[in-house]
Amino acid sequence: MTYGTVEAMSIEAIEISAGAEPIYQAIARQFRDKVASGEWAKGHRIPSEQELVAKLGISRGTLRKAIGLLVDEGILERTQGRGTFVASEKVSYPFAQELISFAEEMRRRGQEYHTQVLSSEVIEAPAWLLSHLDAPKGSRVLSLERTRDVNGIPAVFMKNWVLLDKCPGLDQEDFTKVGLFEAIERRTGKRIKYGVRDFSAKILDKEQALIMGRKAGDPVLYMTQTTYGQDETPIEFSNLLLRTDQYQVTSVLYR
Repeated sequence: MTYGTVEAMSIEAIEISAGAEPIYQAIARQFRDKVASGEWAKGHRIPSEQELVAKLGISRGTLRKAIGLLVDEGILERTQGRGTFVASEKVSYPFAQELISFAEEMRRRGQEYHTQVLSSEVIEAPAWLLSHLDAPKGSRVLSLERTRDVNGIPAVFMKNWVLLDKCPGLDQEDFTKVGLFEAIERRTGKRIKYGVRDFSAKILDKEQALIMGRKAGDPVLYMTQTTYGQDETPIEFSNLLLRTDQYQVTSVLYR
């Protein structure tokens, strides 16, 4: 999907006439029509507030009210520091039904994505982590923080901790190019056997919001995961934040 700026080609074509319909609703309706017709493509940035206010001859407050209405409807989305975009289709992700990584699912779909490694270091596992990994005090882990973007918009923020005595050399991997599960299985020479995932709701703090292009206090889906090797002992623990405006979790359940 293309990611870019909507041309100013048709802004002048928006007509605002006096009548019973409030101006902000008239603007919202015409913006909505542009999205529905494909004139404003999904994933594209709409013109700036300054440009729209100047071309439409309206107040900034009226424009913001119109845009806010479309954001509430899920037609537009605001990304902090970037602007306002025509909402892309949500990525439907089978988190709740199969043990597959984000990278594996995106490749399976033929969907382009970008990985940014925020930090990667070998540390002694803190006390709180030992119980999750069923590991003794002094165990060394690879601590990894990454984001994954789809269409230039952060979709998931991941923190992973992997036991290095079970996966030696993992710290040498380039995680901008390789997925964590893929790297673990190659380094151990064995398939991951299973994982346990828990889901809950969470609101973003200031640091998380900055990383994910949202505002502090925005809701996200929070997931924790423990991954087990063939010997049925933990090898990896992680927690993930997923933007609910970019993601939907899909389950197929049989009775």
